[in-house]
Amino acid sequence: MSTLAVLGASGYTGRLVVAECVRRGHRPVVIGRDHDRVVAALAGERRNLDAEVAEIRTADVTDGRALRDALEGVDLVLTTVGPFVALGRGVLDAAIATGTHYVDCTGEQPFLRWAFGERDTAARAAGVVAVPAAGFDYLPGDLLADLAAGAVPWPREVHIAYMVRTPGGLPATSAGTRRTVASLLGARGVALVGGEPVEELPGEERRLAWFPRPVGPRHAAGIPGGEPVMVPRHVPDIATVRTYLALPGWQAELMQMGSNLTRWGPARRTLRAVLERGTGGPPPDRRAATRWGCVAEAAGPEGIARAWAYGHDTYGLTAVAMVAVAEAVLAGEPAPGVLPPASVAPADALLDTLADRSDLRWSVARPDPSEAADVD
Repeated sequence: MSTLAVLGASGYTGRLVVAECVRRGHRPVVIGRDHDRVVAALAGERRNLDAEVAEIRTADVTDGRALRDALEGVDLVLTTVGPFVALGRGVLDAAIATGTHYVDCTGEQPFLRWAFGERDTAARAAGVVAVPAAGFDYLPGDLLADLAAGAVPWPREVHIAYMVRTPGGLPATSAGTRRTVASLLGARGVALVGGEPVEELPGEERRLAWFPRPVGPRHAAGIPGGEPVMVPRHVPDIATVRTYLALPGWQAELMQMGSNLTRWGPARRTLRAVLERGTGGPPPDRRAATRWGCVAEAAGPEGIARAWAYGHDTYGLTAVAMVAVAEAVLAGEPAPGVLPPASVAPADALLDTLADRSDLRWSVARPDPSEAADVD
């Protein structure tokens, strides 16, 4: 069996990824900055740490030589260490330098633009398959966009919307997620519009997203998602790709106001300090009570096709998805390079794997002739 490594094993999401590796029959190498901290973090999760984990190695993600040494003998590294713009570039570079396949769970569009734009050629030359954004951000949208676009002739536009509901309305996020959000405050995102990248602030673009029943249509606000970067790489000639988050109108207004406000240094620093407080993440019962949905709408001359998925526990899905993508990379024959999830294996096959391993459910609806789209 191939050797998997988990970088960030002492973190909230990293521990879930280690547990999923073990559940799938792997004995991962776990890599962290501090050996004792890794042991302490995993001790509460693993009943028999020595038997379930192949080895514990130490490396600081800012130390390129230590990272390369830690990846020795590893076939694929799964990394959860973020923010990726600040901490992830050296990890991808170390993977490329050592010929190690790579999977991450980034939700940061700037990192995706860098990885696809600046490291694809190097990964190809090294024979490395690197798959960023293989977690809840933004694997569902990438796979569903591929399926929706494949269900409509000559697709020209793809719009992807996410919905996340948590008990009490407050987001159930880990400290790592909050740090990542803090790192992106005040930054503009990019959408693909008419074949060209267009800078937009979160909340600037609005749309009615057609989620399946019982959710139904929801107002959605534009966010800097990964799909505008990834979908054009496997849907030829697509002209427009946007990502949205379903929000009530007043929350969308607050998002846009907050995006403008955080461009002002003092406000950005204050909110960043609030977001970076605390450690850990949501308990299992709160994760299980979270509901999420994702719908991709692909428009072409003959109408609109929709593909959707839904489930619970976004963090659990991230762990399941990362390991499933890693196994697909090692078992299949994807061309080397920096790849979106939909280029690693057929989208329907990956979704079926996720459905087998989690409560994710998915479906596709082909175009309704009455919705024929007027697109170029």
